[in-house]
Amino acid sequence: MVDRRYIYPELGARLRVLVPVLKAQMARPIVSIGDALLAFPGATGSLLGLIEADPTIPGSVVTHVERRRDMLRWIAGLDYERGQTRRMNVTLRVAADVVAYIRDAVADTESTTVVLEMPTTSSPRRHRLGAIAGQLAVDPPADMLFVRSDLGSPDREITPRSILVPIRGGPSARIVAATAAAIADAFGSQLTLLHVQSDSQHPDRSRRERRIFGRIVEEMHRPSAVVNLVRDESPARCILERSTAHDLVIMGSWLNPEQPRILVGRGLMRAVHRVRCPVIVVRPKRVGLAGPLGGATQVGARVWT
Repeated sequence: MVDRRYIYPELGARLRVLVPVLKAQMARPIVSIGDALLAFPGATGSLLGLIEADPTIPGSVVTHVERRRDMLRWIAGLDYERGQTRRMNVTLRVAADVVAYIRDAVADTESTTVVLEMPTTSSPRRHRLGAIAGQLAVDPPADMLFVRSDLGSPDREITPRSILVPIRGGPSARIVAATAAAIADAFGSQLTLLHVQSDSQHPDRSRRERRIFGRIVEEMHRPSAVVNLVRDESPARCILERSTAHDLVIMGSWLNPEQPRILVGRGLMRAVHRVRCPVIVVRPKRVGLAGPLGGATQVGARVWT
């Protein structure tokens, strides 16, 4: 039996999940991740259906009622194909400022994790979703999970049998590992923990990151997990190549206070766009980007977990 004491404290004393969705987006993948996280004992969460209102156009109560009904029908149609359990409560809200409302909802519900779609070039409403994700990434109101869906089946729920977790050893590495462990428990997935080092790194940094990775592996107490330590001058290429053997990749965000809207560096983002299976990028609240990063990082430093 997995001893959750060693890794789940990084997710907080009680997991509270919020999954905001806009109508017409590819919501099924992020909803499936939200429901999976609620399999954790004591976890609670809501699917927040947001109906956008233009404050410059006077709206009628009748119009809002009709839009609520349409949204509810759309959410009800987000059925799963593979028998996954629906666990989240559904809440509908009309919002003139979607980002502000999400932040308020996080505060009101004391949410610890927010799950959002990471739009691709083929995503419906990708520009709107990209703008929302960028604003929330600057100063995360909670731990953020940005979910990029399966390239072959972009609107299918995520039910991984195997999960690849690249961990570099940055300040949010434990939150990435904890998130992966929680999702793996929900689906009974095989975990593969990957640590990539290169000769271009300073030896001191390599030793520090490898030590942190080793501690995380020990703390997880998961003898069934596959642990891979490799050397490769291109971590992005290594992740891309190894992702072909897995159903989901969970990785940490690129943290740079000078470019807080950027989730992943350019080279790694090219790999993320090419990975066929779904990808989750974790940006933690505890490593805020509005000021100094704290810990071993400094303002202006670029860190990948």
